Amino acid sequence: MSTPEPPVVTHRRPRLGGAIVVLTVLAVIVALWWGRSFMIPFTAGVMLALLVLPLTAWLERWLVSRFVATVLTLAIVLAVLGLAGAAFGDQLVRVANRAPDMISLVAQQMATADPGEDSVLQRARLAFRDLDRAAERIAGIRPLIQPGRGKAPAAKAVELAASAAASTPPVSISQTATVALRDTAVSGSGALLRLATDLTIVVFIAFFLLHGGEPLATRVLDLWDERPGLRLRAEHIALECVRQIRIYGWVLLVTNSMVGVAVWAAFSVVGLPDAAGWGITAAVLHVVPYLGMALLTALGAAETFLAYGTVGAALGMAAFIVLLSTFIGNVVTAWLQGQAAKMNAATVFIGVVFWGELWGVWGLLLGPALVVLLKVVAEHIRPGQRLAHLMRG
Repeated sequence: MSTPEPPVVTHRRPRLGGAIVVLTVLAVIVALWWGRSFMIPFTAGVMLALLVLPLTAWLERWLVSRFVATVLTLAIVLAVLGLAGAAFGDQLVRVANRAPDMISLVAQQMATADPGEDSVLQRARLAFRDLDRAAERIAGIRPLIQPGRGKAPAAKAVELAASAAASTPPVSISQTATVALRDTAVSGSGALLRLATDLTIVVFIAFFLLHGGEPLATRVLDLWDERPGLRLRAEHIALECVRQIRIYGWVLLVTNSMVGVAVWAAFSVVGLPDAAGWGITAAVLHVVPYLGMALLTALGAAETFLAYGTVGAALGMAAFIVLLSTFIGNVVTAWLQGQAAKMNAATVFIGVVFWGELWGVWGLLLGPALVVLLKVVAEHIRPGQRLAHLMRG
């Protein structure tokens, strides 16, 4: 009689799939943040090339030269950007030139206000005065405490602090505003220089992709020649990404035009000057989600305050712009984008916030298109099926 063999004990290996996925996602996020100086202009250049590719192809049929068609296409793009930037700059200069009038108007309203002892302005003024006295007292006492010599008497310290505060001329509001404007101008100049550098790189990337990008795309697809199924899937993903980027461009054009027309009509109805210029400015600023409309709200409220001289009118215009941007941005854009890409509006919003935190203003501009592209890629690969299901509308 044979003895039974002992049972074979199998040890299951722990499943590390979830941990690997989390680590991979974190590594990708860190890489996108660390390499943003390259990834931002590269991504913007690729999207610009895909958006204007039909125009380049149409011009090539007429001019029979790919190089000339590419140069002319980018020249048209730069001309449009220049006109939009000039319109926006004119409105900024207009508001800046009228800023002294706004300050005088605010000062007059504050002077004619009720100077009661219990008013908010009076209590705020007293609070700031007490804060300044405390800061001056601390600044005068601290130098009197020296290592090895102990502390000066309290009465002597207070007396010296008072004399130091009396000898130091007070800082006026105008001086503080001048310093703030100077610092803002310096930081703004640096931001404009960085923007010009990024735009230059974007244009060059778009030029090389439009002029010789088709052979490169073919070679990339040839990497999957050994497995025809993978090549067909990669080709389908690429075509769908191109289609979604162009749809996003059309949605952006339609919604920005709607915002511009609505702002132009509203400014014309209330009798504000240069309503058409403000409409163009609104269309330009709406390109950048949330941040652009916040700036437009502030500028529109300032212009209305200068025209009517009342805070109520300024708040009314600000409320109109906020409601308009909310309706068009969250309802119209979400509906159009949802019809084209079957996207969930909450997913788009979360994605825009994520890219805005990662890449700043460029992230807000490119975020909606990047979210759509992520969904397209996730739909066509097995590990991304669950993510694609969450992002569907």
